[in-house]
Amino acid sequence: MKNECGIVRDLLPLYLEGMVSDETGAFVKEHLKDCPACTGELEALKAGSKLEKGSDEMRDSLEAEVMKCMKAARKKFRKRAYCAAAVIAGVFIAVCVLLHFFPVYRLISIGPMTMGGTYSGGQIAKAISIGSASDRAEAQAVLRLADQAFHDVGHTRAENEEKYGLLARYTTDTDSYGDTAFNEHSLELWSAHLGKDEGTLWVCYSSETFNHDGSVAHGCRDVPSLWEVERNDRGEWVVVQIYEHP
Repeated sequence: MKNECGIVRDLLPLYLEGMVSDETGAFVKEHLKDCPACTGELEALKAGSKLEKGSDEMRDSLEAEVMKCMKAARKKFRKRAYCAAAVIAGVFIAVCVLLHFFPVYRLISIGPMTMGGTYSGGQIAKAISIGSASDRAEAQAVLRLADQAFHDVGHTRAENEEKYGLLARYTTDTDSYGDTAFNEHSLELWSAHLGKDEGTLWVCYSSETFNHDGSVAHGCRDVPSLWEVERNDRGEWVVVQIYEHP
């Protein structure tokens, strides 16, 4: 009987899982009918199996809850990240728009030139507001004439003054330079504020005039300049005063 109990107890785990043959299962079942000790062992195995199963289920439940919390946390984090990105993008766009219409950074270029009294506070204020689209469109005619003046390297000072007026200061006259070949320049309209008959333009230019041998006759870089303009008898805008640091 004791030997039989030892055999049955070795088989109980397999018997409980249904992993024995029919003949072995019948043998174990028959033994359990008359053996309280082995029956108790089987019940203990069943209880342990249930406990283990419950533990597995609890672990699975906890893992599922953790995954659920992590998913919710990631979703919340992404939402906050998107909101933060949207706010940053909105602020960036607003700053860009503001700087486009009110380029206060130009004070860096103009500032040092105010020490000698070159510009007044009111004149500087007009440099950091680009002006209306219509004013800027009207100013293009003045800039086109200034472009021609920069390019002109083949006439005398008197001829230039007759053709370009005050803008003749940007020409290269043959009276002072006899061997000039061409000019390269950039001219940017900073702002345009035009009234009915008078107004102001802020521009910034760089210029280099070259001799025929390729050497530089004269040049300058990133020069802010304020032009006062008035309408002539033909209704055209004409530069009547130029404020520029020497």
